[in-house]
Amino acid sequence: MNILVVDDQSIIVERISALITDKYPDFCISTALDSSGVVRLLDSGKVFDLALIDISLSDESGADIANFLTGRLPDIKTVFISGYPEMVSDVFFSVRPFGFIDKPIKKEKLYKYIDAALSGGGSDTDYFTGKIRGKDIRIPCSDIIFIESGAKSIIIHKADDTLKIAGLLEDAEKQLPADKFVRCHKSYIVNLKYVTGYSKMTVSLVGGGKIPVSRSRKEEFESRFLAYKGLK
Repeated sequence: MNILVVDDQSIIVERISALITDKYPDFCISTALDSSGVVRLLDSGKVFDLALIDISLSDESGADIANFLTGRLPDIKTVFISGYPEMVSDVFFSVRPFGFIDKPIKKEKLYKYIDAALSGGGSDTDYFTGKIRGKDIRIPCSDIIFIESGAKSIIIHKADDTLKIAGLLEDAEKQLPADKFVRCHKSYIVNLKYVTGYSKMTVSLVGGGKIPVSRSRKEEFESRFLAYKGLK
């Protein structure tokens, strides 16, 4: 799981990050002190499943940051953090958060929301398995942006890494959740979670990347994408 922590106090960011790492050492944690930090992370290609955001930052609203994140990452879950419980009602209807954590932060409540996000995240509980130089690997399907076919191999693209694994794209497709992944080209499978749009020839991805969509697969891709977004 990829988690974003946003708070203008670095000591709180470090505290939350340490708590998460203690229980979930394999999770990827990114941090930001303000909205400009969040923008830099997204523009660099980072994608997040869960955001932990302070409601009241120095000169900004945590609700505005949450709305911005949702615009870029529609599937992200937001948990607000605040030392002022009376502020909860101010953001509830505009943001529809996944939850709230009071300060000082209790690890039990933090872990409760992370576990809930995991159990409700669909593909977060699905894994892609393979081998790299004879060693078994397991990758959360939710971390995969797209997979492309290489020479007697497949190349898995994640936000922070690229992995080359022996195998065929057809076999990889069988492992992936059919409601989340679609073959948009004979050489590409894409995770619909990371698709921001498409044209006649290309699929646009979060972070600005593009991959091809073939003429023969465009109709199926469009239908699956619209269904995934709840527009069909």
